[in-house]
Amino acid sequence: MSRTRCIGFAFMAVAVQAAAWSAAWAVDAPGELQRRIIVVQSYNPEYVWCREIDAGIRDALAETGVDIETLYLDAKRRPGPASLRAAADTALARITALAPQVVIAVDDAAQASLTVPFLKNRPTPQVVFCGVNAPLDIYGFPASNVTGVRERYHFREGFALMKKILPQTQSVAFFGEDSESMRFVAEDLNQIFPFALEVVGVELCRTLQEWRQKIASYQSRADVYAFGPYNALTDEQTGRVVSPDEVMAWTQSAINKPTLGFSDIAKEHGMLCGILESGHEQGRLAGEMARRILDTGTAAGSIPVRINVEGVVMVNLKAAERLGVRIPYPIIEAAGVVLQ
Repeated sequence: MSRTRCIGFAFMAVAVQAAAWSAAWAVDAPGELQRRIIVVQSYNPEYVWCREIDAGIRDALAETGVDIETLYLDAKRRPGPASLRAAADTALARITALAPQVVIAVDDAAQASLTVPFLKNRPTPQVVFCGVNAPLDIYGFPASNVTGVRERYHFREGFALMKKILPQTQSVAFFGEDSESMRFVAEDLNQIFPFALEVVGVELCRTLQEWRQKIASYQSRADVYAFGPYNALTDEQTGRVVSPDEVMAWTQSAINKPTLGFSDIAKEHGMLCGILESGHEQGRLAGEMARRILDTGTAAGSIPVRINVEGVVMVNLKAAERLGVRIPYPIIEAAGVVLQ
């Protein structure tokens, strides 16, 4: 079959889905319309980032009587195109059936697989994104019915914090999973300079074996190890997705260096310090936008896109003791999270 013919079939499939979508929305429900929001998370309910975003959304919508249903695409544990497409189809069917006024789409996988092909530039539903790392023009955001919250890592602040704790440190290597969202994060890190620490490497890994090799290769090259998410590493021998607990347990046993985190998982995995982006803030801001849409009938596209500003200072006194590091008291006093 020719490539042109294949593309034609793909567009026909999207058109059929769009027609079904429009028909579902054309039916007027009797009586008062239930205020409803569907949240589509890119990842899984156990992931701390998802939990924090869910909590932020619910806090923003507390006591509104809004019905909230959350769906999960599971893109970290099942990252293959076929699995993601099937999960997006399931989510789209649920959205079509329930006809929510607002969909909150979280993280990049939800935008690429659901918002852009099926929800963008339609009369309904209104869409609020959050946790997006990609440049917004990649998705054509904002759009007539789409607005939301961009996500940024606090690299500059995090490296400066480490320098205050350990003035003798000079260099840092950054490690994360090789996922779509992390590739955008890495691009940001490569473009923002100068920092308090010299960035000597940015490594995104697909497998546990690659991760171990890269971690070992920086032992003599970097004073500090910094981490993004590492939830999607697979074992080359078994093909299974390795749990982040297992990944970081091995990592902490293999190195004896100060570690720096930028997301909530740093609190659970013994990192020395971090300026953590707040999943709760992402969810709260998205929830506030959704509430405005519901309360006023404002089109999402007329609401300005926002970017997270909160950075939660985290210090781990137990990790400091293990490394023989003394964290200055003013830093401890100012920290939002102090682990002992």
